[in-house]
Amino acid sequence: MAEPVVEFMRHTARDAEAHARGINELRVKLERALLTGDTLATVDHAADLGSVLTTDPKALNALRLLRKHSAAAEALPHDEPAGWFWSAYATALQYTGARAEADIYFAKALSLSSAFRWSRLQALVLHHWGRSLAEQRRYSEAESRFTEGLALRVQLNDPRQESARRALGHLAELRNQA
Repeated sequence: MAEPVVEFMRHTARDAEAHARGINELRVKLERALLTGDTLATVDHAADLGSVLTTDPKALNALRLLRKHSAAAEALPHDEPAGWFWSAYATALQYTGARAEADIYFAKALSLSSAFRWSRLQALVLHHWGRSLAEQRRYSEAESRFTEGLALRVQLNDPRQESARRALGHLAELRNQA
């Protein structure tokens, strides 16, 4: 019998109504970008909307949306919104259970963010990839990603460094239970 999937520190919306309003606002922005033919804005808004839709039970909707716009993101490899897009895509894959494929896109987002020194994005990708690795019980790799992401967040004075510290604490607990 397969072991149950561990959902490691997944984000859930605290206010369902505000979450729904945010989704609607992002849909409008994406529609405008599509109507004007603005590829960069399309990728940017698709990444934002996909990221928001990854919260359960909408992860499959996120994946469908992001797949639809992946060619546009592929065409903009030097633009930061493409990095955010691949991070959202990887997270959507993770949340729908396609973790092996998610690893490919986390690596892609990390490569872009590292190459272009998009440090805020790099820290986020490391954190999200760490969560995915923890769900796969790949604890050493997860710890490495969380630690790298925390170092960047400290360097940036990013308030989300506490989230990285909590992730490392939760990871230690998981390892002790294994």
